[in-house]
Amino acid sequence: MPHIIVEYSKSLEPRMSRLLGEMHNMLAEKGIDKTRIKTRGIAVEHAHVGEHGTQGQMMHATLLLLAGRDLETKKKYGGALHTLMKQTAPDDCAVTLEIRDMDPESYYL
Repeated sequence: MPHIIVEYSKSLEPRMSRLLGEMHNMLAEKGIDKTRIKTRGIAVEHAHVGEHGTQGQMMHATLLLLAGRDLETKKKYGGALHTLMKQTAPDDCAVTLEIRDMDPESYYL
């Protein structure tokens, strides 16, 4: 049920397999059933990042969770994932993460 979707500059591809695995495991370590987590990465071929334009690098994760978790829990998950991303990304890479609630009424298992 939880989804981790990471969009990233194509130049970061060599780091992503390890990072995605670490993010997947980190969420499980925070108490989510590992069999329910879906983690994937999407390389972005074309992007303009800040003042660096096409030369800039970016990494953005979206964490999708079924609605109902409190803000403290969301911050626990998001903070741990964002820290992993920052540790993996080059210093000049723009790293962001967003947490979104999914409506259980419109999510099909």
